Amino acid sequence: MGRLHLHLHGRIKDSSLKSLAQTYEARLQQSGVSVHIHTEDLQKYLSKLEAMNGQLFLLDEHGSTYDSIKFAEKVRAWTLLSDDTHFAVGPAEGWGGHGQHLPRISLSEMTFPHEFAAVLFLEQLYRSYQIIKGTSYHKA
Repeated sequence: MGRLHLHLHGRIKDSSLKSLAQTYEARLQQSGVSVHIHTEDLQKYLSKLEAMNGQLFLLDEHGSTYDSIKFAEKVRAWTLLSDDTHFAVGPAEGWGGHGQHLPRISLSEMTFPHEFAAVLFLEQLYRSYQIIKGTSYHKA
């Protein structure tokens, strides 16, 4: 079973967002989702991510978009892989010209602060697992 990993470039500093992130991280703990904090510069961060086994997606407003149901289907498929799947939130300035060859996922056509994007992505991962389980969390 493939595990899902969310990588953040830097710690979440805003206390409200940090609390929300910790809430979703705790909810996802049983699902095998883990969050990793990286503090190195952007080039080293990307190099480290690219060296990991499995597939890597950068979170970026120019990436592929999914509704919650389609994303849950992707999550289900990723967890059935033998390799892990990694998702990376960039720094506050975005990815710039880095990682152009890597696939990207967008949370929206709108742009969000990187800390908020991390919380949104954790919530969507949690929502995906709830959709897969058939709970009433996703009410659409």
